[in-house]
Amino acid sequence: MLTFNMSYFLGLFPRLSTALPFTMEVIAASILLCLCTGTLVAVIRIAKVPFLHQLCEVWLSYNRSMPFILDLYLVYFVLPVIVRAFRISPDGWPLTAYVLIALGFHYTPVISEIIRPAYLSVDRGQHEAAMVFGLSPFHRVVHIIAPQALPVALPSLVSEAINILKDTSVMFFIGVVDLMGRAGLIINANYGQGKLETYCAVALIYWALVILVEAAFHLFQKYNGNHERRAS
Repeated sequence: MLTFNMSYFLGLFPRLSTALPFTMEVIAASILLCLCTGTLVAVIRIAKVPFLHQLCEVWLSYNRSMPFILDLYLVYFVLPVIVRAFRISPDGWPLTAYVLIALGFHYTPVISEIIRPAYLSVDRGQHEAAMVFGLSPFHRVVHIIAPQALPVALPSLVSEAINILKDTSVMFFIGVVDLMGRAGLIINANYGQGKLETYCAVALIYWALVILVEAAFHLFQKYNGNHERRAS
C-alpha cells in the first residue's frame, strides 16, 4: 500500500538543501557558458564564416535530434578517448567538467539560433546610422543593436535557461552528487524507503528554482521597459 509520511517529507528539505548550493553553481556556470559560446557561434553564422558556418549548421541539426542524456554519456565516455589520442590525460578531471562540456555542446547551437534571428531582426538602417556616427563595431552592437535585439531574444533565452536547469538533474548518472544525487543517497541510506517523499521534495525544489528564474525574468523585463521609457 502506498503511503506518504508528511513528517519525513518535511524533514527532507534540510537534508536536500546541502546539495543545493553546488547544484545552483553548476546551473549558473552552465547558463553563462552556453550564453558565451552561443553568442560566438551566432557571430560565426551571421558572418557566414566559410566552413565554420556550415559546421555550425550541422551541429545545430544534430543537437535538435539528440536528448541531452545521450550527449552527456558521449562526452563522458568518448571525450577521454579523444583527448588521449592527443596525448592529454583526462585523469583527475572533475566530473563537473564533463557536465559543463556536455551542456555547452548540447545548448550552444540552440542559443545561437535564438541570438542570430534576434540580431537580424534589428532594422538595417540602425546599423547604417551607427556607422554614419562613426561607432566602432563593438559600440554599435553594445549601444545600438543589443538593446533592440535583447527583448526579442530574452523570452526564448529564459526558456532555454530553464531547460538547462532541468537537464542538470541527470548529471548524477555519471556520479555527480547534485540535488538528484543527494536524493539517491538519502534513499539508499534509508534502504529504499521514502522514495515517494524524497522525489516529491526534489520536484518542489526544482519547481521553486524555475519560479525564481521566471520571476527574475519578469523583473528584468519590467526594469528594461521602465528604462526604455525614461530614455525615450
